[in-house]
Amino acid sequence: MNAIAFKGVLLCAAAWAAAQGLAQQVFDLDTTFRSSIILSNVNSVLPWEDGTLHLSGQMQFPGDTGPRLGARLLSDGTLDTGFPLGTFRGGKLVAWNGRIYQAWVNTVVRAWPDGTLDPDFIDLDASPYVMQTGQGGDFHVYPDGRILFSGQHFLEDTVRGFQGAFQLIWFSNQGYLDTTATHRSGNGPIYEIEHVHPDGALDTTFHTDFTWGEANAFTTLPDGRILVSGYLKRTGLPDTLRMVRLMPDGALDPTFNNNLDAPDENFGNFLSLWHTLLPDGRIVLHGTFFEVDGESRRGIAMLDADGELLSAPFAGTGCGDYYDDFLDVNWHSTFGMVQDPIGNWYIYGRYIGYDDGTTNDPQQRFVSRLYGLDVGVREVEEPVQLEVYPNPAHTSTTVRWATAGRMQLRLFDATGREVHRSAHQGTEAVLDLAGLPAGPYLIHLTDRTHRAWSRTLIVEP
Repeated sequence: MNAIAFKGVLLCAAAWAAAQGLAQQVFDLDTTFRSSIILSNVNSVLPWEDGTLHLSGQMQFPGDTGPRLGARLLSDGTLDTGFPLGTFRGGKLVAWNGRIYQAWVNTVVRAWPDGTLDPDFIDLDASPYVMQTGQGGDFHVYPDGRILFSGQHFLEDTVRGFQGAFQLIWFSNQGYLDTTATHRSGNGPIYEIEHVHPDGALDTTFHTDFTWGEANAFTTLPDGRILVSGYLKRTGLPDTLRMVRLMPDGALDPTFNNNLDAPDENFGNFLSLWHTLLPDGRIVLHGTFFEVDGESRRGIAMLDADGELLSAPFAGTGCGDYYDDFLDVNWHSTFGMVQDPIGNWYIYGRYIGYDDGTTNDPQQRFVSRLYGLDVGVREVEEPVQLEVYPNPAHTSTTVRWATAGRMQLRLFDATGREVHRSAHQGTEAVLDLAGLPAGPYLIHLTDRTHRAWSRTLIVEP
């Protein structure tokens, strides 16, 4: 994952948090953010630049007569009632050029942030030479807005000879079948894509010995190795592998913990597993597991870069149960996590209640915000001496630094909006917090040479 540029500041969550020694560490639960979702799951989350949060899945809120496929939340988790109920969503969300590509049923649509469809992108089924979009899979958005769509779809391009079922097809940024591309077919649907040759050609140097299962998520690392999570069986071996790292040629990487055990208490070793690669190389594991390598974990866990379970992160009771009366099972799942422009992380999935080991909040529902408000600017090499007290605070807080000189102090809210700016010559400042909504804020201090120090401030009700 690349670092994110924000107001000329480089964001780097892990490195900054470690250097600052914050009381509120990255991945602690933010109890000021709470959704009111009643059921049933959130499949994808997309933070937007204005601080709102776009959701996709199957959700029902108080007052709804039935589930909706998409919603927009305000910065505190409140439902944005101005967002249309009938949105074309349900699956993956990808931002592009001020708009959002949205997986919907077995196809992909493009919409504006207000939920209205983009008229410059047609229905894929209306594209010439497309008989029917069949089983929808994953999709990749190119910088120019073209998309590569997986799954299994049916073409009728007699001019170029693409007739019948195809599993990798290209579309223009207007939704028309790309007639310059060589669409690819296989012996079954393709559900996930990460990295392919530009023309979709098969890489004959890559082979695995997996004979059964499904790769739910995979990430190509800079050195060409590949992280894979899901459920996979190898030739002649009875064990189901859940998280592996492959060499560039597809062989198992022997330096990785390929025998990670993460069973699901409802379905054993046969349910989906996903992962998120963090900027520092650590791996967050997602699923409906109840333990990882013998240690209690519910729905979320952290591994080091070589796949070994880390004991400290997510060491509470994790995700609480959501009872599914249709299947008569309890879910406690996260499906993924995503970072917003100022460093906060959102986890999402199918759960009610969350305990991170420090805070237990039974009111968390299906999507939660974890503290990550941070900057990784060109930090000074000498020890940082920036104090903020009290923290958390109610009506005011004092900010103190070590060296006198002209300083600029700025305060940002959780959406990245600057809510305060002042200049100082001494070594401390008192911030008036009256009127500020509760939640996390970023205190950012710079001197005349543009050296910078930062702290997270928690404003309580």
